Amino acid sequence: MENAATAVLNRRVLYGRSERALLIAGGLLMLSIVLASVVIAQRTGRDTLQAARAQTVRLTTVDLLEAVLSAETGQRGYLLTRREEYLAPYLAAQKRVPEALAKLSRDLPDDLDLPRWRGIIQDKMAELGQTVRMEQAGDHAGALAIVQSDRGRADMQAARDIADMLAERQARTVTADLRRSELGARLLVAVDVAALMLMMLLAVLIGRSLRATVRALSDSRRALVAANTELQTGRDRLEAAVAERTSELTDANDEIQRFAYIVSHDLRAPLLNIIGFTGELQDATNRLNRFVTENLEPAGIVVPNDVREASQDDLPEAIRFIQTSTAKMDRLITAILRLSREGRRVLVPQRVDMQALLTGVADSVRQLADHAGAEIVLESLPAVISDRLALEQVFSNLVENALKYPAPSRPGRIVLRGRADGVWTRYEVEDNGRGIAPRDMERIFELFRRAGPQDTAGEGIGLAHVRALLRRLGGTIVCESALGVGSTFIVQLPMVLSHNAEKTS
Repeated sequence: MENAATAVLNRRVLYGRSERALLIAGGLLMLSIVLASVVIAQRTGRDTLQAARAQTVRLTTVDLLEAVLSAETGQRGYLLTRREEYLAPYLAAQKRVPEALAKLSRDLPDDLDLPRWRGIIQDKMAELGQTVRMEQAGDHAGALAIVQSDRGRADMQAARDIADMLAERQARTVTADLRRSELGARLLVAVDVAALMLMMLLAVLIGRSLRATVRALSDSRRALVAANTELQTGRDRLEAAVAERTSELTDANDEIQRFAYIVSHDLRAPLLNIIGFTGELQDATNRLNRFVTENLEPAGIVVPNDVREASQDDLPEAIRFIQTSTAKMDRLITAILRLSREGRRVLVPQRVDMQALLTGVADSVRQLADHAGAEIVLESLPAVISDRLALEQVFSNLVENALKYPAPSRPGRIVLRGRADGVWTRYEVEDNGRGIAPRDMERIFELFRRAGPQDTAGEGIGLAHVRALLRRLGGTIVCESALGVGSTFIVQLPMVLSHNAEKTS
């Protein structure tokens, strides 16, 4: 009997080592697959962002050329009619052109054609300014003589040629980045499918190992009746768990196959698979630990310390790391998808009573304002014809942002005001909060970028979303701020939203 028991114990140790090796190998394999999926998803996200940046550069290029053409139109109208109101496009372009050139210089610091284009556009704007000043001084003949020369025409032709070249180059960049993004998404789906297949194979191997253990115990039933009964019960439970898990994996695999072509470009589906598989791995680890505690230890079976440490410490720690990483990725992907969906929404122009709309916005954050000890003051706010939902999202973000960053030394005060300015309306959201450093004035509008102390929850998408919405509405936003004094966000919108605004956004 002792020899039989010793033989059974030796077999159990041998098969136990095989099972532990399989579990550890499976855990390491899953961790490698999850890490690979995270890397692929991050790379795909970077490609998508690079494509968005290239598209932004292309749109800035088009906007800059359109601003120069608008300036030339205003100049021509003024010279022909000698009426000051025709100078409005030229005056507006005087501000738009430097801003667009500065943005292109930031976005394309190494472009060799940009300095020549900047010089041509600046020369063109100088020529336009010279003719306007001569006309204002009464030298109409001199102004016409400059217009009739080839200088302006040559500058415009060169500007158009370079603009077309830059736009085409950025279009190629967008296409290449989107192709890499799509390839990354497909690769991510392939990795997840491979993970499913490997997990199924691991389940089969574990099942075979368990059946071998049961056969070894059956050979010495008389010596280990009690242990055999407990192991038989455990075998039934484990086989049921393996069968259930195999069925779930099969269903999941079928689901992925059915939707692979539909969601190949969508990063969230593979990410959700990772989250689900991590939960299953955590559940399997918990069941394994319970089985050891409730079945093996009462039977007197000694579990090696390295195995106990791997199942109770190492695997849970790895799972928590995976869950933290995937949760962050899910938030970032959700933000990108929300921006993408908003970009596809059809704008509906209608008359918007801004006084009523911003009163509603103030009421919606009243509890937050009371908690922060801040007051919201509404001054005169002219109405516009624009998309109501987009405007509500814009000003809700700006007001909530002002409430998030108060100055600790004084009660918060937020003032909303506006005025009509020709065909434009100007709205201001002014606060007396902590302020923004000069170096952060532009980066606060970039996606996933935040400024100042990171003591408030957020992903850095609010102001990027605001700028994207305003561009679709044909408007702009700038920030004026001083540290320790406060900030003022200035929103400019056309009085009437045209269909062209959305088409060019």
